[in-house]
Amino acid sequence: MLRAIVTACALGCAVAAGAAVAETDPDNAVKYRQAVLQTMGANLTGIAMNVRGEVAFPDAVAVHAALVAEASPLLLPSFEQNTAGQGSAQTKAKDAIWDNWEEFAQMARDTEAAALELASIAESGDRSAIGRQLGAVGATCKACHDKYRD
Repeated sequence: MLRAIVTACALGCAVAAGAAVAETDPDNAVKYRQAVLQTMGANLTGIAMNVRGEVAFPDAVAVHAALVAEASPLLLPSFEQNTAGQGSAQTKAKDAIWDNWEEFAQMARDTEAAALELASIAESGDRSAIGRQLGAVGATCKACHDKYRD
Protein backbone atom coordinates (compact mmCIF):
# COMPACT_ATOMS: atom_id res chain seq x y z
CA MET A 1 0.00 0.00 0.00
CA LEU A 2 2.83 2.36 0.82
CA ARG A 3 4.25 1.74 -2.65
CA ALA A 4 0.90 2.73 -4.17
CA ILE A 5 0.76 5.96 -2.17
CA VAL A 6 4.34 6.89 -3.02
CA THR A 7 3.76 6.11 -6.71
CA ALA A 8 0.56 8.12 -6.74
CA CYS A 9 2.22 11.11 -5.12
CA ALA A 10 5.15 10.95 -7.53
CA LEU A 11 2.83 10.77 -10.52
CA GLY A 12 0.78 13.67 -9.23
CA CYS A 13 3.87 15.82 -8.73
CA ALA A 14 5.19 14.93 -12.19
CA VAL A 15 1.90 15.83 -13.82
CA ALA A 16 1.60 19.06 -11.85
CA ALA A 17 5.14 20.05 -12.82
CA GLY A 18 4.43 19.27 -16.46
CA ALA A 19 1.23 21.29 -16.42
CA ALA A 20 3.09 24.31 -15.12
CA VAL A 21 5.60 24.14 -17.99
CA ALA A 22 3.38 24.22 -21.07
CA GLU A 23 -0.21 24.33 -22.23
CA THR A 24 -1.55 21.29 -24.02
CA ASP A 25 -3.78 21.37 -27.08
CA PRO A 26 -7.28 21.85 -25.55
CA ASP A 27 -8.71 18.76 -27.26
CA ASN A 28 -5.87 16.62 -25.92
CA ALA A 29 -6.23 18.14 -22.46
CA VAL A 30 -9.92 17.13 -22.46
CA LYS A 31 -9.13 13.63 -23.73
CA TYR A 32 -6.43 13.19 -21.10
CA ARG A 33 -8.64 14.16 -18.19
CA GLN A 34 -11.39 11.90 -19.56
CA ALA A 35 -8.88 9.03 -19.58
CA VAL A 36 -8.03 9.71 -15.92
CA LEU A 37 -11.71 9.79 -14.99
CA GLN A 38 -12.47 6.65 -17.02
CA THR A 39 -9.62 4.82 -15.30
CA MET A 40 -11.03 5.71 -11.93
CA GLY A 41 -14.59 4.92 -12.97
CA ALA A 42 -13.76 1.54 -14.49
CA ASN A 43 -11.92 0.42 -11.39
CA LEU A 44 -14.64 1.69 -9.05
CA THR A 45 -17.10 -0.34 -11.13
CA GLY A 46 -14.92 -3.43 -10.68
CA ILE A 47 -14.99 -2.96 -6.92
CA ALA A 48 -18.75 -2.35 -6.87
CA MET A 49 -19.46 -5.46 -8.92
CA ASN A 50 -17.47 -7.56 -6.46
CA VAL A 51 -19.02 -5.97 -3.37
CA ARG A 52 -22.54 -6.50 -4.77
CA GLY A 53 -21.72 -10.12 -5.63
CA GLU A 54 -22.24 -9.64 -9.36
CA VAL A 55 -18.80 -11.13 -10.01
CA ALA A 56 -16.53 -13.23 -7.82
CA PHE A 57 -13.03 -11.82 -8.11
CA PRO A 58 -12.39 -10.90 -4.47
CA ASP A 59 -8.61 -10.83 -4.96
CA ALA A 60 -9.09 -8.13 -7.60
CA VAL A 61 -10.76 -5.67 -5.23
CA ALA A 62 -7.52 -4.52 -3.64
CA VAL A 63 -5.93 -4.18 -7.09
CA HIS A 64 -8.85 -2.09 -8.36
CA ALA A 65 -8.71 0.06 -5.23
CA ALA A 66 -4.96 0.59 -5.60
CA LEU A 67 -5.46 1.67 -9.20
CA VAL A 68 -8.11 4.18 -8.14
CA ALA A 69 -5.77 5.48 -5.45
CA GLU A 70 -2.87 5.72 -7.91
CA ALA A 71 -4.98 7.61 -10.46
CA SER A 72 -6.62 9.96 -7.97
CA PRO A 73 -3.66 12.39 -7.69
CA LEU A 74 -3.95 12.91 -11.45
CA LEU A 75 -7.50 14.20 -11.14
CA LEU A 76 -6.81 17.78 -10.10
CA PRO A 77 -3.81 18.37 -12.40
CA SER A 78 -5.83 17.05 -15.33
CA PHE A 79 -8.22 19.98 -14.89
CA GLU A 80 -5.62 22.71 -14.29
CA GLN A 81 -5.68 23.83 -17.91
CA ASN A 82 -8.82 25.86 -18.47
CA THR A 83 -10.36 24.43 -21.63
CA ALA A 84 -13.67 26.31 -21.36
CA GLY A 85 -14.81 27.31 -24.84
CA GLN A 86 -11.68 25.91 -26.47
CA GLY A 87 -11.18 23.07 -28.92
CA SER A 88 -13.76 20.72 -30.33
CA ALA A 89 -13.51 17.72 -27.98
CA GLN A 90 -16.81 16.73 -26.40
CA THR A 91 -16.81 17.34 -22.66
CA LYS A 92 -19.36 17.42 -19.88
CA ALA A 93 -17.15 19.64 -17.73
CA LYS A 94 -18.85 22.91 -16.87
CA ASP A 95 -17.02 26.22 -17.26
CA ALA A 96 -17.82 26.81 -13.58
CA ILE A 97 -14.89 24.55 -12.68
CA TRP A 98 -12.43 27.31 -13.51
CA ASP A 99 -14.66 30.07 -12.14
CA ASN A 100 -14.76 28.28 -8.77
CA TRP A 101 -11.31 26.69 -8.87
CA GLU A 102 -10.65 26.58 -5.11
CA GLU A 103 -13.93 24.80 -4.39
CA PHE A 104 -13.39 22.39 -7.27
CA ALA A 105 -9.82 21.74 -6.14
CA GLN A 106 -11.04 20.90 -2.63
CA MET A 107 -13.59 18.48 -4.05
CA ALA A 108 -10.84 16.77 -6.07
CA ARG A 109 -8.66 16.54 -2.93
CA ASP A 110 -11.62 15.04 -1.04
CA THR A 111 -11.96 12.40 -3.76
CA GLU A 112 -8.26 11.65 -3.58
CA ALA A 113 -8.37 11.24 0.21
CA ALA A 114 -11.40 8.95 -0.01
CA ALA A 115 -9.70 6.90 -2.74
CA LEU A 116 -6.54 6.47 -0.67
CA GLU A 117 -8.66 5.32 2.29
CA LEU A 118 -10.51 2.88 0.02
CA ALA A 119 -7.20 1.32 -1.06
CA SER A 120 -6.18 0.92 2.57
CA ILE A 121 -9.50 -0.66 3.57
CA ALA A 122 -9.57 -2.91 0.49
CA GLU A 123 -6.43 -4.67 1.70
CA SER A 124 -8.46 -6.01 4.64
CA GLY A 125 -10.87 -7.89 2.40
CA ASP A 126 -13.79 -6.82 4.64
CA ARG A 127 -16.61 -6.51 2.06
CA SER A 128 -18.80 -4.48 4.37
CA ALA A 129 -16.09 -1.93 5.16
CA ILE A 130 -15.06 -1.81 1.51
CA GLY A 131 -18.67 -1.17 0.52
CA ARG A 132 -19.00 1.67 3.02
CA GLN A 133 -15.82 3.34 1.78
CA LEU A 134 -16.81 2.76 -1.83
CA GLY A 135 -19.97 4.70 -0.98
CA ALA A 136 -17.83 7.49 0.51
CA VAL A 137 -15.76 7.69 -2.68
CA GLY A 138 -18.92 7.67 -4.75
CA ALA A 139 -20.34 10.51 -2.67
CA THR A 140 -17.28 12.67 -3.40
CA CYS A 141 -17.62 11.90 -7.11
CA LYS A 142 -21.34 12.66 -7.08
CA ALA A 143 -20.90 15.96 -5.25
CA CYS A 144 -18.52 17.17 -7.92
CA HIS A 145 -20.58 15.78 -10.81
CA ASP A 146 -23.75 17.39 -9.48
CA LYS A 147 -22.11 20.79 -9.46
CA TYR A 148 -19.53 20.71 -12.24
CA ARG A 149 -20.71 18.20 -14.83
CA ASP A 150 -23.46 18.52 -17.44
